[in-house]
Amino acid sequence: MATLVIGQDRATLDYLKSETGAFVSDDFGAGQFEDETLRAFFEMALMARCRQIYAGSSVFATMSSVMGGIRVLRPKALFGDRGTATAILDELKVRQSDYHPLEAAFGYQSAFLLMEDSINPAQARGILERAAALDPQNPAYALKMAAGYFREQNYRGGEAILKAFMLREIDAGAENSMQIMQVLTGASWRGHVMAGDFELYLVAAKAGCPYAAACTAHILHTVLGRTEAALAMAALSLEAEPANRLFRDIELAVRTAATANDSSPLRV
Repeated sequence: MATLVIGQDRATLDYLKSETGAFVSDDFGAGQFEDETLRAFFEMALMARCRQIYAGSSVFATMSSVMGGIRVLRPKALFGDRGTATAILDELKVRQSDYHPLEAAFGYQSAFLLMEDSINPAQARGILERAAALDPQNPAYALKMAAGYFREQNYRGGEAILKAFMLREIDAGAENSMQIMQVLTGASWRGHVMAGDFELYLVAAKAGCPYAAACTAHILHTVLGRTEAALAMAALSLEAEPANRLFRDIELAVRTAATANDSSPLRV
Protein backbone atom coordinates (compact mmCIF):
# COMPACT_ATOMS: atom_id res chain seq x y z
CA MET A 1 0.00 0.00 0.00
CA ALA A 2 1.41 3.44 -0.96
CA THR A 3 2.21 5.60 2.04
CA LEU A 4 1.62 9.32 2.48
CA VAL A 5 3.62 10.94 5.29
CA ILE A 6 2.27 14.18 6.75
CA GLY A 7 3.88 16.32 9.43
CA GLN A 8 5.21 19.77 10.31
CA ASP A 9 8.96 19.11 10.21
CA ARG A 10 9.80 19.47 6.52
CA ALA A 11 13.37 18.24 6.92
CA THR A 12 12.15 15.02 8.55
CA LEU A 13 9.54 14.54 5.83
CA ASP A 14 12.18 14.96 3.13
CA TYR A 15 14.39 12.46 4.94
CA LEU A 16 11.62 9.88 5.19
CA LYS A 17 10.75 10.35 1.54
CA SER A 18 14.37 9.85 0.47
CA GLU A 19 14.83 6.78 2.67
CA THR A 20 11.53 5.00 2.02
CA GLY A 21 10.01 6.38 -1.17
CA ALA A 22 6.89 7.52 0.71
CA PHE A 23 4.79 10.34 -0.69
CA VAL A 24 4.59 13.73 1.02
CA SER A 25 1.84 16.31 0.63
CA ASP A 26 3.97 18.43 -1.72
CA ASP A 27 3.70 15.59 -4.23
CA PHE A 28 -0.01 16.41 -4.43
CA GLY A 29 0.25 20.19 -4.63
CA ALA A 30 0.48 21.33 -0.99
CA GLY A 31 3.39 23.59 -1.90
CA GLN A 32 1.04 25.97 -3.74
CA PHE A 33 -0.35 27.16 -0.40
CA GLU A 34 1.75 29.88 1.24
CA ASP A 35 -0.74 30.24 4.08
CA GLU A 36 -0.02 27.54 6.68
CA THR A 37 -3.70 27.29 7.67
CA LEU A 38 -4.78 26.61 4.09
CA ARG A 39 -1.96 24.11 3.71
CA ALA A 40 -3.07 22.33 6.91
CA PHE A 41 -6.66 21.98 5.65
CA PHE A 42 -5.40 20.72 2.29
CA GLU A 43 -3.29 18.09 4.09
CA MET A 44 -6.22 17.06 6.29
CA ALA A 45 -8.34 16.59 3.17
CA LEU A 46 -5.57 14.45 1.65
CA MET A 47 -5.37 12.34 4.80
CA ALA A 48 -9.14 11.93 4.83
CA ARG A 49 -8.91 10.23 1.42
CA CYS A 50 -6.47 7.58 2.66
CA ARG A 51 -7.72 4.06 3.35
CA GLN A 52 -5.96 3.89 6.73
CA ILE A 53 -4.58 6.54 9.10
CA TYR A 54 -1.80 5.79 11.55
CA ALA A 55 -1.03 8.61 13.95
CA GLY A 56 -0.36 9.56 17.54
CA SER A 57 -2.52 12.03 19.46
CA SER A 58 -2.78 14.41 16.52
CA VAL A 59 -5.73 16.81 16.25
CA PHE A 60 -5.16 16.96 12.48
CA ALA A 61 -5.39 13.18 12.19
CA THR A 62 -8.55 13.17 14.31
CA MET A 63 -10.18 15.79 12.08
CA SER A 64 -9.20 13.81 8.98
CA SER A 65 -10.67 10.72 10.57
CA VAL A 66 -14.01 12.49 11.04
CA MET A 67 -13.92 13.97 7.53
CA GLY A 68 -13.18 10.64 5.86
CA GLY A 69 -14.96 8.29 8.24
CA ILE A 70 -11.69 6.46 8.90
CA ARG A 71 -10.56 5.21 12.29
CA VAL A 72 -7.19 6.51 13.49
CA LEU A 73 -4.90 3.65 14.49
CA ARG A 74 -1.99 4.17 16.84
CA PRO A 75 1.39 2.90 15.56
CA LYS A 76 1.64 0.33 18.34
CA ALA A 77 -1.74 -1.07 17.28
CA LEU A 78 0.07 -2.16 14.12
CA PHE A 79 3.33 -3.38 15.68
CA GLY A 80 2.57 -3.81 19.40
CA ASP A 81 4.62 -2.19 22.18
CA ARG A 82 7.69 -4.37 21.71
CA GLY A 83 7.55 -4.23 17.92
CA THR A 84 7.28 -0.45 17.94
CA ALA A 85 10.16 -0.14 20.41
CA THR A 86 12.29 -2.56 18.38
CA ALA A 87 11.66 -0.57 15.20
CA ILE A 88 12.76 2.63 16.95
CA LEU A 89 15.90 1.04 18.40
CA ASP A 90 16.80 -0.61 15.08
CA GLU A 91 16.44 2.72 13.29
CA LEU A 92 18.64 4.50 15.84
CA LYS A 93 21.23 1.73 15.76
CA VAL A 94 21.76 2.27 12.05
CA ARG A 95 20.89 5.94 11.52
CA GLN A 96 21.22 7.76 14.85
CA SER A 97 23.59 10.31 13.31
CA ASP A 98 20.84 11.32 10.86
CA TYR A 99 18.80 12.76 13.72
CA HIS A 100 19.20 15.76 15.97
CA PRO A 101 20.54 14.53 19.35
CA LEU A 102 17.31 15.51 21.13
CA GLU A 103 15.22 13.66 18.53
CA ALA A 104 17.35 10.56 19.00
CA ALA A 105 17.13 10.88 22.80
CA PHE A 106 13.35 11.11 22.52
CA GLY A 107 13.40 7.95 20.41
CA TYR A 108 15.31 6.06 23.09
CA GLN A 109 12.94 7.42 25.73
CA SER A 110 9.91 6.30 23.73
CA ALA A 111 11.35 2.81 23.27
CA PHE A 112 12.14 2.56 26.99
CA LEU A 113 8.62 3.57 28.03
CA LEU A 114 7.10 1.01 25.66
CA MET A 115 9.20 -1.81 27.12
CA GLU A 116 9.81 -0.60 30.68
CA ASP A 117 7.79 -3.40 32.26
CA SER A 118 9.06 -6.19 30.02
CA ILE A 119 12.86 -5.82 29.86
CA ASN A 120 15.53 -6.57 32.43
CA PRO A 121 17.26 -3.79 34.39
CA ALA A 122 20.48 -4.03 32.38
CA GLN A 123 18.61 -3.53 29.09
CA ALA A 124 16.67 -0.61 30.58
CA ARG A 125 19.86 1.06 31.77
CA GLY A 126 21.48 0.60 28.37
CA ILE A 127 18.63 2.44 26.64
CA LEU A 128 18.49 5.20 29.26
CA GLU A 129 22.26 5.71 29.19
CA ARG A 130 22.17 6.26 25.43
CA ALA A 131 19.38 8.80 25.87
CA ALA A 132 21.21 10.57 28.70
CA ALA A 133 24.40 10.82 26.63
CA LEU A 134 22.43 12.71 23.96
CA ASP A 135 20.41 14.85 26.39
CA PRO A 136 22.64 15.14 29.49
CA GLN A 137 20.69 17.98 31.13
CA ASN A 138 17.41 16.05 31.19
CA PRO A 139 16.83 14.79 34.75
CA ALA A 140 14.24 12.21 33.69
CA TYR A 141 16.93 9.74 32.67
CA ALA A 142 18.80 10.00 35.97
CA LEU A 143 15.54 9.56 37.89
CA LYS A 144 14.57 6.48 35.92
CA MET A 145 18.03 4.92 36.14
CA ALA A 146 18.07 5.49 39.90
CA ALA A 147 14.62 3.91 40.23
CA GLY A 148 15.92 0.88 38.32
CA TYR A 149 18.76 0.43 40.77
CA PHE A 150 16.40 0.86 43.72
CA ARG A 151 14.12 -1.81 42.26
CA GLU A 152 17.07 -4.21 42.41
CA GLN A 153 17.76 -3.04 45.99
CA ASN A 154 21.06 -1.64 44.77
CA TYR A 155 20.67 1.53 46.82
CA ARG A 156 24.28 2.59 46.46
CA GLY A 157 24.04 2.48 42.65
CA GLY A 158 20.82 4.48 42.51
CA GLU A 159 22.06 7.02 45.03
CA ALA A 160 25.26 7.51 43.02
CA ILE A 161 23.23 8.33 39.91
CA LEU A 162 21.12 10.92 41.76
CA LYS A 163 24.11 12.47 43.50
CA ALA A 164 26.15 12.80 40.30
CA PHE A 165 23.31 14.53 38.45
CA MET A 166 22.28 16.85 41.28
CA LEU A 167 25.82 17.94 42.15
CA ARG A 168 26.61 18.56 38.49
CA GLU A 169 23.59 20.85 38.23
CA ILE A 170 24.53 22.69 41.42
CA ASP A 171 28.17 23.06 40.34
CA ALA A 172 27.03 24.41 36.97
CA GLY A 173 25.07 27.12 38.79
CA ALA A 174 21.71 26.07 37.39
CA GLU A 175 19.14 28.78 38.07
CA ASN A 176 16.46 26.26 39.00
CA SER A 177 17.96 23.74 41.39
CA MET A 178 14.51 22.17 41.80
CA GLN A 179 14.12 21.14 38.15
CA ILE A 180 14.83 17.49 38.89
CA MET A 181 12.14 17.50 41.59
CA GLN A 182 9.62 19.09 39.26
CA VAL A 183 10.27 16.33 36.73
CA LEU A 184 9.99 13.68 39.47
CA THR A 185 6.49 14.83 40.41
CA GLY A 186 5.42 16.04 36.98
CA ALA A 187 1.83 15.26 36.01
CA SER A 188 0.05 14.50 32.76
CA TRP A 189 -3.60 13.86 31.97
CA ARG A 190 -2.96 10.26 33.01
CA GLY A 191 -1.64 11.20 36.44
CA HIS A 192 1.86 11.61 37.82
CA VAL A 193 4.33 10.38 35.23
CA MET A 194 6.68 8.68 37.72
CA ALA A 195 4.04 7.55 40.23
CA GLY A 196 5.11 3.93 39.79
CA ASP A 197 8.56 4.80 41.13
CA PHE A 198 7.54 6.79 44.22
CA GLU A 199 7.58 3.77 46.55
CA LEU A 200 11.07 2.84 45.34
CA TYR A 201 12.39 6.24 46.40
CA LEU A 202 10.71 5.93 49.80
CA VAL A 203 12.29 2.53 50.43
CA ALA A 204 15.71 3.85 49.36
CA ALA A 205 15.33 6.84 51.66
CA LYS A 206 14.54 4.54 54.59
CA ALA A 207 17.66 2.56 53.66
CA GLY A 208 19.74 5.65 54.42
CA CYS A 209 20.14 7.36 51.03
CA PRO A 210 20.08 11.16 51.52
CA TYR A 211 19.48 12.00 47.85
CA ALA A 212 16.59 9.55 47.69
CA ALA A 213 15.35 11.10 50.96
CA ALA A 214 15.35 14.56 49.35
CA CYS A 215 13.33 13.18 46.44
CA THR A 216 10.94 11.48 48.85
CA ALA A 217 10.49 14.70 50.84
CA HIS A 218 9.41 16.45 47.66
CA ILE A 219 7.03 13.61 46.74
CA LEU A 220 5.45 13.57 50.19
CA HIS A 221 5.04 17.34 50.20
CA THR A 222 4.01 18.03 46.60
CA VAL A 223 2.01 14.94 45.67
CA LEU A 224 0.74 13.44 48.92
CA GLY A 225 0.42 16.54 51.09
CA ARG A 226 2.09 14.80 54.05
CA THR A 227 3.97 17.77 55.43
CA GLU A 228 5.29 16.26 58.66
CA ALA A 229 6.61 13.17 56.90
CA ALA A 230 8.15 15.41 54.23
CA LEU A 231 9.93 17.49 56.89
CA ALA A 232 11.32 14.31 58.45
CA MET A 233 12.73 13.18 55.10
CA ALA A 234 14.16 16.65 54.40
CA ALA A 235 15.86 16.54 57.80
CA LEU A 236 17.47 13.20 56.91
CA SER A 237 18.99 14.61 53.74
CA LEU A 238 20.19 17.80 55.46
CA GLU A 239 21.72 15.84 58.31
CA ALA A 240 23.90 14.02 55.76
CA GLU A 241 24.87 17.14 53.78
CA PRO A 242 23.98 20.39 55.60
CA ALA A 243 25.56 22.60 52.93
CA ASN A 244 23.73 21.03 49.98
CA ARG A 245 21.81 23.84 48.26
CA LEU A 246 19.17 21.57 46.78
CA PHE A 247 18.49 19.91 50.13
CA ARG A 248 18.12 23.33 51.76
CA ASP A 249 15.72 24.47 49.02
CA ILE A 250 13.53 21.39 49.51
CA GLU A 251 13.48 21.76 53.29
CA LEU A 252 12.64 25.48 52.97
CA ALA A 253 9.78 24.79 50.55
CA VAL A 254 8.26 22.17 52.86
CA ARG A 255 8.74 24.29 55.99
CA THR A 256 7.25 27.38 54.32
CA ALA A 257 4.18 25.37 53.32
CA ALA A 258 3.85 23.97 56.82
CA THR A 259 4.06 27.45 58.33
CA ALA A 260 1.44 28.75 55.90
CA ASN A 261 -0.90 25.91 56.83
CA ASP A 262 -0.40 26.54 60.53
CA SER A 263 -1.30 30.22 60.14
CA SER A 264 -4.32 29.63 57.92
CA PRO A 265 -7.49 31.25 59.31
CA LEU A 266 -9.40 28.14 58.25
CA ARG A 267 -7.29 25.90 60.48
CA VAL A 268 -9.32 24.34 63.33
